[in-house]
Amino acid sequence: MSKQRIRLLIVEDDTVDRLACRRALTQHPLFEFEFFEAETGREGLQLAAAHHPDCVLLDHHLPDLTGIEFLAELAGEAGALPVPVMMLTGADNVGIAVEAMRRGARDYLVKDVDRLYLELLPAIIERVLNEQQMREQKVLAETKYRTLVEQIPAIVYIADLATPGKLLYISPQVTILGFTPEACLAEIGFVRNRIHPEDRPQAIEQFDAMRGSGQPQRCEYRLQGRGGAYRWFLDEAAIVKDEHGQALFLQGILVDITEDKHLLEELEQHRRRLEHLVAQRTALLDKRTALLEEANTRLVNELSERKRAERALRDSEARFRLLLESAGEGIYGIDAKGCCTFINDAALTMLGYDREQVLGLPAHDLLHPRAPDGTPLPAEACPLCAALRGGEASSGAVEWLLRKNREAFPAELSTQPIRERGQIVGAVVVFHDVTEAQAMKQQLFYQATHDALTSLVNRKEFEWRLARVLESARTERSEHALCYLDLDQFKVVNDSCGHAAGDELLRQLSGVLQKKLRQRDTLARLGGDEFGALLEHCPLDQAWRIASDLLEAVRDFHFHWRDKTFSIGVSIGVALLTEATESAAAALSAADAACYMAKEKGRNRVHVYEPTEAESVERHAQLQWVVRINQALNEDRFHLCYQPITPLAVHATGRMHYEILLRMLDEDGQLILPGAFLPAAERYHMLAAIDRWVVRHVIASCAARHGPAYGEAPPLYAINLSAAALEDAGLVEAIRQWLKEYSVPAHMLCFEITEATANANLLRAANMIRQLKNLGCLFALDHFGAGLSSFEQIKELPLDFLKIDGGFIKRIAEDHIHRAIAEAINRVAHVMAIQTVAECAESQNILDILKELGVDHAQGYAIQHPQPLEMLDAPSARLPAQPAGR
Repeated sequence: MSKQRIRLLIVEDDTVDRLACRRALTQHPLFEFEFFEAETGREGLQLAAAHHPDCVLLDHHLPDLTGIEFLAELAGEAGALPVPVMMLTGADNVGIAVEAMRRGARDYLVKDVDRLYLELLPAIIERVLNEQQMREQKVLAETKYRTLVEQIPAIVYIADLATPGKLLYISPQVTILGFTPEACLAEIGFVRNRIHPEDRPQAIEQFDAMRGSGQPQRCEYRLQGRGGAYRWFLDEAAIVKDEHGQALFLQGILVDITEDKHLLEELEQHRRRLEHLVAQRTALLDKRTALLEEANTRLVNELSERKRAERALRDSEARFRLLLESAGEGIYGIDAKGCCTFINDAALTMLGYDREQVLGLPAHDLLHPRAPDGTPLPAEACPLCAALRGGEASSGAVEWLLRKNREAFPAELSTQPIRERGQIVGAVVVFHDVTEAQAMKQQLFYQATHDALTSLVNRKEFEWRLARVLESARTERSEHALCYLDLDQFKVVNDSCGHAAGDELLRQLSGVLQKKLRQRDTLARLGGDEFGALLEHCPLDQAWRIASDLLEAVRDFHFHWRDKTFSIGVSIGVALLTEATESAAAALSAADAACYMAKEKGRNRVHVYEPTEAESVERHAQLQWVVRINQALNEDRFHLCYQPITPLAVHATGRMHYEILLRMLDEDGQLILPGAFLPAAERYHMLAAIDRWVVRHVIASCAARHGPAYGEAPPLYAINLSAAALEDAGLVEAIRQWLKEYSVPAHMLCFEITEATANANLLRAANMIRQLKNLGCLFALDHFGAGLSSFEQIKELPLDFLKIDGGFIKRIAEDHIHRAIAEAINRVAHVMAIQTVAECAESQNILDILKELGVDHAQGYAIQHPQPLEMLDAPSARLPAQPAGR
C-alpha cells in the first residue's frame, strides 16, 4: 500500500533536534514525509508561504522569533492558522505551549533530555493530520449542505431551542418578504413578530407543543413582508437530535402557498355564488334540476381543470425564473431576429447593464463576443450567429465579451439553438467570467517555468529553450553558445551567515548577471549556485567576451550582509552549439565539463569546451555515463549474474554458495561490464542507489525462486557493497524491511566489502557488519591481502568469510611467495574461526593446490563462468567467458 505523502516544515534552530525529528518520522507506516527545514522563524515563514506544508513542527525558542510571534505572523490578518502547527517546548515552557494552543496550535510536546518525546511525535502528528482532514471534510460537507439548501425554492431556517424565536440560520429565499438574511438573524422572534394576529395563537401553540413532545409539526399562517402585505406559508418543522437522542436545534422550511390560497378562495366564491343562484331558482326550475346539476358539475370540473392548468403554468414559470436567477452563470436568450428576450441577474451583474437596457435590443450590438481589444468579431466568427444560422451548438469556448463600460473580459461561452416544430426560433447563451482563472493559469505557467528565488528561468524551461535553439541550429545551420556558471566561495556565505544570506546573494547576483547579457539571451538558475546562459546567434569569440564580462561582473560584486562583506568568484564553462550538437543533454554535459576544467585550473576563470581535450573529454564521458546510469535505474536495465563458490574442504559448509555480479544492459540490450560505468557512479555519488537496487532485486529473486519453502539449508547469496553503503544510514533498515516484505530468511544473504573499504572506514564497517549480523545475515571481507592490512584490524570485524585476493591465487602455482602468503592468510583465518574463499581459481592445478593448503572454498573460471541469475536453475546454460566483477 502506497503511503500518503505529507509535506512537513520543521522550524528548529538545533540541527540535532531536527535530525532526530526526521528520523522519528521517516519510518511512519502511513505517511511518507517530505521535509522542509528552517533554522529561524523568518526562514520558516518564507518556506511556509512558498511550499504550503501540510503540517508545521515549531520550536518555541528561535534565534529571531518566539513560537508565539511565529504563530501570530503565520496567522496574519485572517487571524487563523492556514496549516496545523505543533509546538516543541522545554520543560519550563508548558505555560507558553498552552498559550500557543490558545492561539491556534493543535498540540505540543515537551522536549525532555532523554528525547522520549520523539516516541510520541509520529502518533501526535498522525492525530493532528487526521483532525485536519476531518475539519476539511466537515467544512466541505457544510458547504455542500448550504449550497443544496440555498437552491431549494423555499425558505429554510434553523432556530435555537434554548432561546425561543432566535434564528441560527435562514436561507436567502427570505428576500421574498423584503428582508435580508442578516436582518432576520439579528432580530430575536423575527418569525413570530410577523405572523398575522389571527394566526399567531395557533402557530405559537403548535411550536410549544412540538418542543414538549418532540414530534414534527405542520401548520399554515400568514407572514407580513417589509411593505406590510401578508403572504401565506406552509411551515413544516422538526427537532433535530444527535445520535444520543439529545435535541440540538429546530429546523423548518417555509413554502409560499399564497397563490394556492387565492385559488381556493376564488373557488369558494364561485361555489357560494352558484349555490345562491340555485337556491333562488329552485322553485321555478324543478323540472330542469337534473340538467342544472349536470351543468354545474361540468362547470366545476372545467373551472378546476382551468385553475390546475393556470397553477401548473405559474409554477412552471416560477421554477424556470427561479432556476435562471439562482444560477451563478450568466444566461440570456435571443429570438430569431437576434433581439434579447430574457437575461438573468448574474449576466447583468457581469456585463454592468440594467435589464431595461438589454431586453428587446439586438444582442449583437451589446453582448456580441469581442476580440481582446474590444473590436467586434465578424458575424461568421460569432458562435451566437452560428447557432441561429445553422443550428450549431458550441460549448466551452473562451470568448471576449464587452461590459457596459467598454471593458473587455474573457468568458467561457456555451450556445444552444432553440427549435420549435423543427424551426430555429432563437438561441440561449450561458457564460461565466474566467478572468481570475486565466490569470491563475498564467501565474501557474510562470511558476512552472521560473525559479521562485531569483525569478530567473528554471532548469526545465532552460532545457526546453536549449532544445529549441539546437533545432534552429540544425535547420538554419546557425551558431549559438551555452555558458555554465558555478559560483566559487558561495558555501562560505551559507555556512557563516545562513541560508537567508545565501538566498539574498543569489537574488542580487542574478540581477547583476542579467544586465551583462543581451536582450535575446536567456539566464537561468539550474540549481543551487549554478547558472546557465543561453546565447542565441552568438559565435564563439563573442561568447568568450560575454563570458568574460560575466566573470568581471562577479569579481566586482561585493555582497554585504549585516556587518560582513563577501567577495565571490565564478567558474564558467562555454560550449559552442552547432548543427553537430547531439542533444540538449549533450550540450549541458559539455558546458559542465568545461566548467569543471575551469575549476580544476584554478577557479574564477572561463574555459571553452574542446572535444579533443583529454581531461574535458574524460569529464564529458563520465557525465554521459551518469545519464545512462540514471536511465538504467529508472528503466530497470541493470542485470544480475551469478558465479558459484564451491567448497573444497570436508569441513566447509554444504550450502550452495553464489556470488552475485552486476552488469548493465545498454539501449541495444548488450551487456556492459561494471568497470565501464562504476568509476563514474562512484565519482558522482550514485553507488548507494546501485547498492540498493542490487540488494532489493536479489531478495526479490530469492523469494521468487525459493519461497515460501526455503528448507533447512537454503542457498547463500553473496552481495558486494560499495564504500558508499557505509555512508547510507538507512540501508540496514531498508534491508530489514525488504526481508520482511518478501519473507526471505536473513541467513540466505552474505554481504561483502573490500579490505580497502574496511580499512578506510573501520569503525563504520564494524558497526554495519554488526547490524547486518543482528538481522541474521553473514559477512565476508573481499580482496583480502591486496591492501596488506594487519590481522589486528580484522579482529575488530565479526566476519564469516575471508576472501583471499585473486592476485595471489592466479600465480600460486608458479610463485612460492604468493603460495606462502595465501597459506598464512588461510591459517590465521581458521584460528579466528573464519572460513576462507580463494578468488580467481582459473585452473585445475590451482584447485589442487588450494585443497592441499586447506582453503575452504574456491571461486573462478575453473569452476564456472558467470551466468545470468535467471538461469541459476538451468546448469547447462553458459555465457561467454567474462572477467569476474562487481
